Amino acid sequence: MKPLTLLVKPAAGLCNMNCSYCFYRSASAGRENRIMTYETADLLIRRIKEYRPSALTVMFQGGEPTLAGLGFYVYFCGEVKKNLRVPVNYALQTNGLLIDGEYAAFFKENRFLLGLSLDGDRQTNDRNRFDGSGGVFDRVMKCAGILNRHGVDFNILAVVDNDSVNELKTNYRFFKANGFKFIQFIPRIDPDDSRALTEANYELFLKETFDLWYEDYIAGEYVSVRHIDNYMGILLGSPPENCAMCGVCGNYFTVEANGDIYPCDFYCDDEYRVASLTDEKPFEITGKHREFIEQSKIIHEHCRGCDYHFICRGGCKRDRINGFTENRYCKAYTAFFEYAGERMMSIVREIKNEKA
Repeated sequence: MKPLTLLVKPAAGLCNMNCSYCFYRSASAGRENRIMTYETADLLIRRIKEYRPSALTVMFQGGEPTLAGLGFYVYFCGEVKKNLRVPVNYALQTNGLLIDGEYAAFFKENRFLLGLSLDGDRQTNDRNRFDGSGGVFDRVMKCAGILNRHGVDFNILAVVDNDSVNELKTNYRFFKANGFKFIQFIPRIDPDDSRALTEANYELFLKETFDLWYEDYIAGEYVSVRHIDNYMGILLGSPPENCAMCGVCGNYFTVEANGDIYPCDFYCDDEYRVASLTDEKPFEITGKHREFIEQSKIIHEHCRGCDYHFICRGGCKRDRINGFTENRYCKAYTAFFEYAGERMMSIVREIKNEKA
């Protein structure tokens, strides 16, 4: 028995927003995007039960997963509780537009961890995140208030691009001022996107977020910045919880609303379909799925001799070039670790001394 992690898309590619940087819109274009039926949910739960995991993590994403409706989640969590006798963790990534008090009460009762998309203050957020009526900043802030009143745990998900990288300090302080102390900065990195971070701006992003985090850490005002927390964890001997920082793919399965299965949220094109819930053992890694994982294990010769490979690990597969052997932000990573390495290690030594 081993843990099972699933990224489930109950609303497929459906969304009530039209963000400028959405990568999933093109991947789901041309499909019959629809809400997952209860019959498919039942089949998913049956396949999980047959897999006999020691623990289960279900992360709901989209599109916009709340479009499936609260009733879907009440049903799904109820059936999981009836059929499985293992620890279960739930997470859900949302734009927040449909969340009300009833949704929030359910999330609290079932111990959901939410990722709430908010790129920064009004200027930064509404530049890229909007629906048919315009920017959504006020509605997302209203959602944050509802979640706080109900005691729901949530992280902020903030995309950073070539424009907002110059607003990092302002937005970091905006998040702090509003009590948002769990932040996941998401670099905009699609190589075909003109506003994706350049290598120079990626380096700036890494350095500036670390400086802001470090200043607060030293002042005793800790703010959780996901990628920095993961780097610190690696230096302290723990495996990264962020799969993009593991260096090897294969940590989870993506389950589409129709039951199709893919190896990664960023590889949901038809060519990467690896299984279906209609298969007898959909969570067994074989064939095309195994090839996908093996590609991520390829290490370029210069990486083998790099002082920072143990912490960089080549980065996420989607950022790699030349047959998945090199990360296109390699120089940025090297410059960052040279810039921040000693300060990181000073904290590591401090923590180890406290535990001794």
